[in-house]
Amino acid sequence: MINFEISDIRKMTKMLVPTADFDSSFTFYYDETNNIRKFYVREIDFNSSFNSNFVLGGLVHEGEQPNIKPLFDKPNLQNNIKEVKLKHIAKGDFLDCLKSEKLNCFLTYLLDSDLYIHFSSLNILYWSIVDIVDSAIANSEVAMQLGLNFSNHLKNDLYKLARLEIESVIELFYNSEYPNLKKESVLEFIEELTSIFDGYIDTAEFHLGLESLRQILKQAGKKDSLPFVMDEESYVLIEDFSQFYLRPIYLFKDSNHIFDNEVAISEILANHRIIDDNKEIKNYSFVDSQSDLFIQASDVFVGLIGKLANYINTSSIDKIVDDLNSLSEKQLNNIDSLVDLINKSYSKNIAFLHSIDSYEELTKMNLIREIRDKSHA
Repeated sequence: MINFEISDIRKMTKMLVPTADFDSSFTFYYDETNNIRKFYVREIDFNSSFNSNFVLGGLVHEGEQPNIKPLFDKPNLQNNIKEVKLKHIAKGDFLDCLKSEKLNCFLTYLLDSDLYIHFSSLNILYWSIVDIVDSAIANSEVAMQLGLNFSNHLKNDLYKLARLEIESVIELFYNSEYPNLKKESVLEFIEELTSIFDGYIDTAEFHLGLESLRQILKQAGKKDSLPFVMDEESYVLIEDFSQFYLRPIYLFKDSNHIFDNEVAISEILANHRIIDDNKEIKNYSFVDSQSDLFIQASDVFVGLIGKLANYINTSSIDKIVDDLNSLSEKQLNNIDSLVDLINKSYSKNIAFLHSIDSYEELTKMNLIREIRDKSHA
């Protein structure tokens, strides 16, 4: 049993996000998409697509539980559906989903209700490589003084480079048993990684970030140390997603958290005693989604956010702008409703939305919100 003391981590998070409300009492419902259980590197690829974010989230409300049966009556779903999922509301990729009249009913209902949405979205490729930057910075007193924006800029450039040179990155990770580098192989790993920079380091887009990272990595090479990518399990980039289930439980400690049955996660959480100032927190449960309409509605919403993340990760800014300019009226109505629902929830509590992602992908998401906000300002 792990005693998990939460008071310090809550204080730190509240300092970092001073306008977030972690102390009110809410009821959160959760489902997830792209829960691949584990993410690891193989000889020529990963075990799963790196374009798909892991997303955990769903509906949230204050006070008494509202009746959401009308949410499922409105789209005229078939009577024989035992458990509503996104595929019953909308099908295909993100842009195809936006063509659905049933999705419009779903989003409009949520917009007009006292319900909000919440989610935590994790870019699994980004999460798998950021420890390289943190390890390099840990070896440099100068870099440690430069703060979070500096390190995030380096992580963003490394992520963008990894996407462009994914085959070289996979080969390097596999050959070096990343993230389980041996002390004697750290220098070789750094030399091979920085050799991938060569075709990009002199461009305006990459120069500052990659040159800064190269210099910091050079210092780490002299010490044969990249501490956060050593002494881990070979090839395993993400062991499991349990910390993303734990996060809202301890941050929103006075709220109630209701998860879809997930045996592996419930076993991991059951091994944690969550302690706040010597008092144990027991604020979560797992339920069968077939008997809970809130979990089913969470599946629809989270599935849609997962498709949106995949669309963002695989589309350039120019393509997104072109796509938005060519959407049908029905698609525009749906994307506007989705943006309005996200904005409504963000206005209620910025802590409802949580993303671990690169500046690159977050910028694209913000661009979509800005373009649609302007269009009906």
